[in-house]
Amino acid sequence: MRIIWFTENYPPNKGGMSRSCDRIVANLRQHHTVDVFHFTNKFPAFETETHENGSYTSVPIFEDSSHTLNMLWTFIKDHQFIKQSAVFTAFGSHLCLKGITLMANWLQKPVLICFRGNDFDNAIFSQKKQDLLYTISNATAIACVSKEKQERIQRMQLNNKVYFTPNSIDFEQWEILKSDLDLAKTIKKDLNTNETTKIIGLIGFLKQKKGIDFFIKTLVKSQLISCVHLHIVGEIEPHIELELQNNNIPYSKVIPSSKTELIANYLVCDAVAIPSIYDGMPNVIFEAAALNIPIIASNAGGIPDILNNSNAFVFNALSENTLLNALSNYDNSNTEALTLKTENLVQTIKTSFTTTQEINNYLNIFNTITTNTNEN
Repeated sequence: MRIIWFTENYPPNKGGMSRSCDRIVANLRQHHTVDVFHFTNKFPAFETETHENGSYTSVPIFEDSSHTLNMLWTFIKDHQFIKQSAVFTAFGSHLCLKGITLMANWLQKPVLICFRGNDFDNAIFSQKKQDLLYTISNATAIACVSKEKQERIQRMQLNNKVYFTPNSIDFEQWEILKSDLDLAKTIKKDLNTNETTKIIGLIGFLKQKKGIDFFIKTLVKSQLISCVHLHIVGEIEPHIELELQNNNIPYSKVIPSSKTELIANYLVCDAVAIPSIYDGMPNVIFEAAALNIPIIASNAGGIPDILNNSNAFVFNALSENTLLNALSNYDNSNTEALTLKTENLVQTIKTSFTTTQEINNYLNIFNTITTNTNEN
């Protein structure tokens, strides 16, 4: 089977969605041919590279999204890969929502739309809503990274082929090396914290939906405030940094340039906080679990598909009281209790969120929608 895969999130782009996309494509290529069409200006327009069991083509992005999609349409409508393909897949982003379902229908190809989090959340209450509604109504199938998204889309009664396709992790790819430990030791020394300080990590692209403002305002009222250091690993909005300064909260920030740096900065943390207001299924959960770091997280989006009070410190999104309780429970937990939480989380992921299960979810959808198309 030849799968055409459209996305704005793929290496060399950084971030959780890019890592997820890379992982899924790589694992699908063990079964089928996957041709990636990546919306990016980091490479020459429509440059194609041959990959093992597939290819990679860069699609130029213009200020006018309509021009971007018209350029793509002109390039693919008579393309040999497209003619040979069995199915289209659109992985996140507004460009995919706006154009790929239309193009698939014009070319009479089944199309799987993958909703990750922001793509649905940003569009459903915006002027992009009509693009989203058309895509949901006319997609052959929809893959949702969280049960919460799956349920909301099903209740819209626009498409009855809505599947739960959660994230996964390969723990072998996150084994801790001596170089990671050495770098973590250097980073921690540079932070210049004392032994009683608890370093809480905020990891990733910390957009508004991540609830960092709410977390800071609540943290100030907690018992942790006298002994906490926030370690920000990723991008942060300027107003958040100003809020940290105004509240005299010790913090550090870094944007890792390699996986070793990312792992080392995780290892510096005593816990990781994910105070999302709404979300998909954050890769931070899986990565922190692989590195045995306790998690303090809200119950937003796909987070409760994985986390509960047996394997993390969970609070209700935007609930100050439950966050204060979670912070207190974390602060009062001894080493044995924290270890039990992380061990339980690892077991949860190894049982229900393996890369094999992730890929089988996609393979089953592809088999279903291509079989149904052939029968029709």
